[in-house]
Amino acid sequence: MRILVLGDSCSAGIGAPQAVYPYVLHTLLGTAHRIENHAVPGFTSADAARYFRRTLARRRWDVVILYLGNTDGAQSRYKGAYRAWKDLDRWVPGRHRARPVVRIRQRSSGEFDEKDERHSYATTPEDFRKNLETVARLARRRGTRVVVINPIANTRFPAAMMASNAAFYKIVGFEARMADRLTGPTELSRLLIEAIRDHEDGRFAAAAEKYRELARGQDRVAPIALNNLAVLLDQQGAEDEPAAILTKLAENQGASGAVASYNLSHVLTRKNQEELARSYALRAVEGDSNLYRIKSEYRRKITALAAQLDIEVIDLAELLSPADFFDYCHPTAEAHETIAAALAARLTSAGDGGAEESDAGYVCAYPSPDAYFDVTPTLADHFSLDFDVPPSEVREEARKLLTSARERGPEDFLTGEPQWPEPASDLQANIINTFRYAAGHPLVTSLDDLEQWLPEYGWEVGRFPEYYLNRILHDYAVAAETQRATGGPVDAAICRHLSSAVQRQRVLPGIPSDVKSRLRFDTPYARRVLEKAHRHLSCSASLFEDGRALRIVTVRSWYLREAFRFGAHSRYGMYYPAWDLETLIEGACVSHIISRHQEDVETAGLSESLLENLVRLREVHEKYAKQYVQGGEITGCEEYRSELSGLRLLFELPYRTEVR
Repeated sequence: MRILVLGDSCSAGIGAPQAVYPYVLHTLLGTAHRIENHAVPGFTSADAARYFRRTLARRRWDVVILYLGNTDGAQSRYKGAYRAWKDLDRWVPGRHRARPVVRIRQRSSGEFDEKDERHSYATTPEDFRKNLETVARLARRRGTRVVVINPIANTRFPAAMMASNAAFYKIVGFEARMADRLTGPTELSRLLIEAIRDHEDGRFAAAAEKYRELARGQDRVAPIALNNLAVLLDQQGAEDEPAAILTKLAENQGASGAVASYNLSHVLTRKNQEELARSYALRAVEGDSNLYRIKSEYRRKITALAAQLDIEVIDLAELLSPADFFDYCHPTAEAHETIAAALAARLTSAGDGGAEESDAGYVCAYPSPDAYFDVTPTLADHFSLDFDVPPSEVREEARKLLTSARERGPEDFLTGEPQWPEPASDLQANIINTFRYAAGHPLVTSLDDLEQWLPEYGWEVGRFPEYYLNRILHDYAVAAETQRATGGPVDAAICRHLSSAVQRQRVLPGIPSDVKSRLRFDTPYARRVLEKAHRHLSCSASLFEDGRALRIVTVRSWYLREAFRFGAHSRYGMYYPAWDLETLIEGACVSHIISRHQEDVETAGLSESLLENLVRLREVHEKYAKQYVQGGEITGCEEYRSELSGLRLLFELPYRTEVR
């Protein structure tokens, strides 16, 4: 059986494909089948319709699985309904110009945006239906089964968290300290920040007075101030005014109305007005064009289309609940297993099978998220992941920059950050960006290390400089996997946390199999890695804080990069600084690999202790992140902070004396 998956980030196999339902389906059905996962973050029904017709429709598929709708009702360039004649029109001279891709960049979450909110949508509900119909008719014309997954939205996740001014809104039940992270270009926006600072510092009377003054205006500050006033009054136990303010504010369009509706649903829940609370929670979703989660009208279009064409539907409303989603739309790993099981039951009960496919297996393809416009063919092209220069030129420019950095000092990153020269070209600027990123990782302790591992490829100095370290970590992981000594707990932990397969999956352009890094295996280096990890722990307060509320409020500033590292779907790590924690774990693993190779018992013991404590720290963060996902509210804060404080002492005691 040959199965094609078309979808958005809920289906995409970036970063951690083993957790997503297409891969789970592959394990359930067995090795005789071929599953191709062509899902990609940001894919709309218009992208899928054009991509399928132009790229996949003429190939043999026994089953096509569609999981779309979360991105169609969100803010985007309008794409509409795909029609074949539009492609013909593109080839007529002078009739069509390719629209340039708007590069998706990491966005600031702290600068106040004075511009009016956009209310554009990628596709209307009717466009959405037509696009799904295009794929379904083309597939069925060739005798292919079509299975449509009807998504649901998680109404418990706060609304509008991807909006430009999301960080300025206060959310009921969220105690995120944001004032010091915010900036305002105007007097009013700066006054709003002062009010937020008073609010967060407990000066409630001063904050309320400023909020009320700002709420009298007609600009973009006014509805935010009014929302924040309602949240403040609710914190103080006011009986009726918070609900009255939020009820009026919920009538607004855009982010202010969506956030107010979400806050009001929680206020009403505490008043035991559960039915009205549910209606406002749904209203928050329906009015929120900033987060990628499906609206009810798009769900109805799927149901109507299925009845019209007699195609199969798996309705997630019958399988999942809000506790089955990490965030606004992405299923948990357990929910992916549920979806895969439902698909497997459909496919096997219908008798699909037959002879083993000659190219059986699971394959991920990464089309452009803008396939409708076809400006760039792949996801890597869309994000400009590869800087188009030969390896020899990359190495030569890197050497020049390192020579200049040596003259400026320091050479040892344990004593300070290196002073990089002003770049003389775009290539040099990109290399410096890669070096700066690498200098923050425990693996890179000096300029000598960078000299040892000169960048080789354009993708190592492109948009994602972490790919440079992925290559080195990949080779250390290979060394550990081929020279595993005892198969004991430490080996198992290293295998789990430093996997060559995972490092390879994270690099979309691919790590060449014929290139090997000149790995360092000397004891002084292993000890410097440990010392650098220790220094990072001593100054990284966020690793020992309950950051759940802060992470949600600032989601627009970190989500993109972490999605590429950990998987396009979300995970519990989105609620704590998993990236920082993982780099420390990687450093501990590398130090242990080297010290074991050198039979250095003392350093091996120190690295093993560090690794064990870091894993324990991750387990604590995971426990309380899971508690939030399953409960829908931030609770257990004191217990969380207490456990983190205890772990912080564990890290301080063994490493109070620097390792040399």
